[in-house]
Amino acid sequence: MRSSAIAEELIARGKSVVFIGRISGLPWVEERIAKLGFSDIYSNPQNFISNANSDVLILDSYEMAVDNEFIKLEKWLHVVTIVDDLTPSYSSTLRIHPGLDPNWDKEPSTSILAGPKYIPFRSSLSNYIAASSESSELLKIVVVAGGSDPHNLGLEISKVLAKFSELFQVYFFTNFSSAFASDSRFHFCEIGQLLDEVSRDANLILTTSSTSSLEFIARGFSVGVACAVENQKQYYDAFAQLGIAAQIGFRTSSGWNLEPNTIHKLITEPGFRADLAKKAYGLIDFKGVSRIVDAIMSL
Repeated sequence: MRSSAIAEELIARGKSVVFIGRISGLPWVEERIAKLGFSDIYSNPQNFISNANSDVLILDSYEMAVDNEFIKLEKWLHVVTIVDDLTPSYSSTLRIHPGLDPNWDKEPSTSILAGPKYIPFRSSLSNYIAASSESSELLKIVVVAGGSDPHNLGLEISKVLAKFSELFQVYFFTNFSSAFASDSRFHFCEIGQLLDEVSRDANLILTTSSTSSLEFIARGFSVGVACAVENQKQYYDAFAQLGIAAQIGFRTSSGWNLEPNTIHKLITEPGFRADLAKKAYGLIDFKGVSRIVDAIMSL
């Protein structure tokens, strides 16, 4: 999603942008890529021949080998990599670290843009700023765990919520609703474009500490986050240090360890939710992608 946001901005500025990669099992992402306006889409890098005098590669990967021929610096005018703690040490002209620490730098020999000012969001998000009201009679909760919820966070949260007696409505964005217990407070939606609209008037978001959590924080929501995989730990810890999202649990090799007391506090204490949103206010804006593209164009 972060690289597609950069592509969206480049396309809006009239640049020719090519997508290279494979997406499987995520129809809504496939649809976004198909409609974004790419001049070409390739599933195999071998089908694209780069021009070292004009082409810029924007690389967002954890799996490509650092010595892969396709990504070598001499094949491109510039190579821009999106990086975090788990990104391999790719050779780059410029690195983008879309995190909360402006001083993050694991390889000081290469230029980097880091911190909240450089978090890229898709353009439509600014149309879905939080519109919830604590005066509403029924608390609205949205649960979403990335593009496909591969680690079944939604199901585990449902087990916790089912034990609470409070009245609320929960909207689970999941592809595995058949596994959930029956509860009149539970509603199920397919992961996809509906998320932005359904969440707009939510009082609470429960999600993973991934790019999606940054989207919700920027939009002004009260957020509880869980850490599903290692590359989410940086955000998970930073949220707690800044007090902008509540930690609700983490996943180990043996399964999920959720915090029912924290989840219950998020549901029952409006002041706790409001404090999270207040501390997050203004930390992340929607101009990060524009700043990134400005930097790329100035290379």
